[in-house]
Amino acid sequence: MEEQMIRFIDDEILGGSGHGVSVDDEIVLDGTVDSLGVTRLLDFIEESLGVAVPAEDVTIENFQSVGSLCAYLRGRAEHLEEAAS
Repeated sequence: MEEQMIRFIDDEILGGSGHGVSVDDEIVLDGTVDSLGVTRLLDFIEESLGVAVPAEDVTIENFQSVGSLCAYLRGRAEHLEEAAS
């Protein structure tokens, strides 16, 4: 999942600029991903992973880095699975 996110950010948000991000880089606070980029990232997450992120979960903590975002998404997916059973 982390590699998918990094590839999307590098290719689609940064335009393949070669800047690159790592799992632990801050992506919102440092301006790598701006508000439009967050919107694009949310669309990507829903389309490719099938996970809808509610507006109240779009926080600095959840979107701080690729690592924190993926940890949030794993927890959200587990929560949704538990709720469905």
